[in-house]
Amino acid sequence: MPPIPQYDGTTDPVDHLETFRTMMLLHGAFDGFLCRAFPTTLSAVARDWYSRLKPNSIDNFEEFGDDLAQHFMSSQRPRKTAASLMALRQEDDESLKAFVSRFNKEALQVLNLGPSAAMNALLPATKSNEFR
Repeated sequence: MPPIPQYDGTTDPVDHLETFRTMMLLHGAFDGFLCRAFPTTLSAVARDWYSRLKPNSIDNFEEFGDDLAQHFMSSQRPRKTAASLMALRQEDDESLKAFVSRFNKEALQVLNLGPSAAMNALLPATKSNEFR
């Protein structure tokens, strides 16, 4: 099993939680084990936060994850939405190929983006009449 990086409170807590959960569930870990093993992945201010939790204040891993994510909310990476794609525009000096590549990178970050929504955002954002 690859090592799970330490979480120090400066990166997205949801990403860390999902990495940990995926690795543990892959090996058949149950909820109680997740709660006991997760603190070993914390360092710096995240470990300080954990050490200040009241004993027996967490009932399950989902609650633990919610508490962690809420406490380190300022470190969360903003989630992309279909609306954020609508704000993208091809720059004057940007090739169509470069813009479509940039658009695709952004679109991959939008959860549950349907093809029609992606096309509705892409087409008006390009400067190429032939492409539209």
